[in-house]
Amino acid sequence: MEKLNTQQLSGIAELVHYINDKDVTQCVLEKLGRENWTRAILGNCSYLTPEQEDVFESLGGYYTSEEIDEILHNDDINFEIAEKLKEQGVTHYLYENEEYLDEIREGKIICEGIDVGEIKNMLFG
Repeated sequence: MEKLNTQQLSGIAELVHYINDKDVTQCVLEKLGRENWTRAILGNCSYLTPEQEDVFESLGGYYTSEEIDEILHNDDINFEIAEKLKEQGVTHYLYENEEYLDEIREGKIICEGIDVGEIKNMLFG
């Protein structure tokens, strides 16, 4: 099979993205051959929810559905952390600061009254 150009790869990626059958998707990818398994195609082969689609578009389309899920997961946790900080009367400069929220979520900053494990259990059981 000849090597596909960027436009062909893009068209196939879009087609594969909308195939709601994993076997058909696998068959298409096998026909393409390993040399054409680009990140663009593989990223578009994951089935994205509408919420994931929004994130995918806003990030420029360079993430897999697993990476998007992690971003959404972390955003949900950060939102809950920010809400708890607001309840404590913390300045908005902190609860609106994504880096600060990330540090708390990752356990690099410990805040009294915020149990990240408890937040995760509440959100994701």
